[in-house]
Order: sequence, then C-alpha cells, then structure tokens
Amino acid sequence: MEEHHNSRERLLSAAIDVIRTKGYAATRVDDIAVAAGVTKGSFFHHFATKEACARAAAIHWSTQSQTAFAGSRHRDPESPAARVLAYIDFRISLLAGPVATYACYVGTVLQEVHDTHPELAADSAASILAQAALLEGDLAAVLGVDSREARDLAIHIEATIQGSLLIAKAEGGTQGARASLGYLRRYLEIRLEEGKS
Repeated sequence: MEEHHNSRERLLSAAIDVIRTKGYAATRVDDIAVAAGVTKGSFFHHFATKEACARAAAIHWSTQSQTAFAGSRHRDPESPAARVLAYIDFRISLLAGPVATYACYVGTVLQEVHDTHPELAADSAASILAQAALLEGDLAAVLGVDSREARDLAIHIEATIQGSLLIAKAEGGTQGARASLGYLRRYLEIRLEEGKS
C-alpha cells in the first residue's frame, strides 16, 4: 500500500515539475511517467487521463503551498500589516534558481487552459483565490472589516505575484519579478500605514 501511495505522490510531483517546464499541452503522459520513474501502466493505474493527473496535481500543489507558507514564518508578526509585508518578502525570497523551480504550477496551468479545460482551470483558480482569501483577513484588520478594498487588494497582490512570475519567464530570470514585487511592497507599506490612521 505504501508503494502505491509513493508512486502516486511521485506522479503528482513529476506532473508539477514537467508541466511547469513544458506547459500543459506539450506535456505527455510518457513525460510524467518517466520523470516519476514509473511505467505508463502505473500512471494509468492512478489516473484515467492526463487531465485527471493535472487536476490532482493542482490540489497537491495547493496543499504543498499551504504547508510551505505556514512554515515560512510570515505569519509570526503580531501586526496584520507586518504579516502582509512578511508574505511579500517571503514570495520575493522564493525567486531563486531556474524559473521552472519557482514558477507557480496553478498559475502556469490556468494561463494555458482557462478556456479549454474548465474543470482544471477551476481547480487551479481555486488555489490562487484561496491564497488571496488568506491575505484578506489581515488586510481587513488594517483597512476595516467592512472595506471591499481588503478583498480587492488581496486579489491585486496575487495578480501581481502571478504577473511577476510571468515576467520571470519572459526574461528568463528574476530581475523584473523582484522589481515588480518590490514596488508592490512599497505600495503596501504606504497603503497599510494609511489604513491604520
């Protein structure tokens, strides 16, 4: 039973890595199986289709991201404003190494399949929107719980993060992405300071 679980986990991790590098359409079942070190038959034992694997990978990615974010210590500061800024600092710190190692799996998939694979797109969007929802609570604490701005600003933060990752792909490096998130951080410092008053 453990081997069954391990091969499924390897397939999910491989799907994330391969799709982040090649894109969803260009990725073949064979690519995922080879990257996972399993047979094609093993792939189909776990997943009926490539899309089923990609959907499971979106959920796996979301769970992994929540664990990584929880361990990042960006939730440690007592002040909600400091937590938001620490989150941006954490996201900047992830920008290291080859682009495929820090590109967002769900963002990559969503950009490609938003109009062609609605269920996969919905799974990917849910992961991004869940992260925005986590930010919304801290933003509301600073800006006011009745403020629609908290939700809008949380969405803006995630949109800027996804955009910065797209720029990293376009440039093949982190310079533009770091600059973009640096500007976002400076804007948030000003806006959150205003929100306290």
